[in-house]
Amino acid sequence: MESFLAIQHDFVSQSIQGRYVSGESIKAVLNNFALNEIGRSVENRPIYSIDMGSGPIKILLWSQMHGNESTSTKGLLDVMCYLKQFPALLGHFTLKVIPMLNPDGAAAYARENANRIDLNRDAQEKSQPESKLLLYAFTDFKPDYCFNLHDQRTIFGVDGHPCMLSFLAPAADTDKTITPARRKSMGIIGHIHQLLQAHIPNLVGRFDDTFNPNCMGDYFTAQGTPTILFECGQVGSDYARKETRKWFAISLLEALQGITNNTLKEANYHAIPEVNKTFVDVLIKNVSHQGNSFDVALQYEEQLEDGKIYFVPIFHSMGKLVNVRGHKLVDLAHKNIVFEHNFSVGQNASWLAKMLDLTQYSH
Repeated sequence: MESFLAIQHDFVSQSIQGRYVSGESIKAVLNNFALNEIGRSVENRPIYSIDMGSGPIKILLWSQMHGNESTSTKGLLDVMCYLKQFPALLGHFTLKVIPMLNPDGAAAYARENANRIDLNRDAQEKSQPESKLLLYAFTDFKPDYCFNLHDQRTIFGVDGHPCMLSFLAPAADTDKTITPARRKSMGIIGHIHQLLQAHIPNLVGRFDDTFNPNCMGDYFTAQGTPTILFECGQVGSDYARKETRKWFAISLLEALQGITNNTLKEANYHAIPEVNKTFVDVLIKNVSHQGNSFDVALQYEEQLEDGKIYFVPIFHSMGKLVNVRGHKLVDLAHKNIVFEHNFSVGQNASWLAKMLDLTQYSH
């Protein structure tokens, strides 16, 4: 871990910054590896895989199956560049990496593919070309492990803290049976969690493990392959998610190290608190309006414009928001500000953000 932290900013992948990451923007980095075009997207964009290592343990990794979830892609590229420079771990593994499964969604900065299908809900229907490519790679490669790499929204917290990273060992059935495959996934996640608590305590959670046969992770676990869901979240105003990117990359490397050393900690998995939807981007306390005092929560809507992502504030909720926390907190209790504008849930709140001089983010 220390060697990665020391040289992270020297990687060629660090040229890729910001939230908008498309197939075109990562092509220069991908060209440093041996690319295999494994198929085409709905809109005929190429989808690549990269093989690394020659060891006996096979891992299939894929990122950006949701096109607007780019932090995991950047962190994955960091890890790939690191392993190319320091290949010792690759003596234990053969990695098949699909760095961008949904290039159409990435280009449009959309969760779904060009047919408006969520690829992570297509395991049963197998209706989309991108889903079929992933399923074929799984069948053909026969991995010993699958790593499913994502971003999560800013709404997730863990025990009153924002959630920077979260993990899941997907269930294989409705009873959430701890199958041999799940047990291995839990052990790897437990190993990662133990390490992260020494560096980012209280910022790591785990997702609800309700079984969904349409999800790729649940499907692969049901086939007997240990599968881990990695989710990149956010803390505070790090909307570029630079810190998350760093610790996500370390999590990937530690997963490999844990498998290599067989230092798996299943018991630690159950100690990880479950994430909950308790956060908003901005929480404004004690707003005065028409003789009333209440709280206002703003949530940013991410909009693509000219190759950049703009974070537009939207009214999320209002009232006495005692169970809501904000990545940014503004308390107007001692401010002599009385608002004349109307407040309406779901409407653009840029006027309020401007009035309170709130930071406008773009990446």
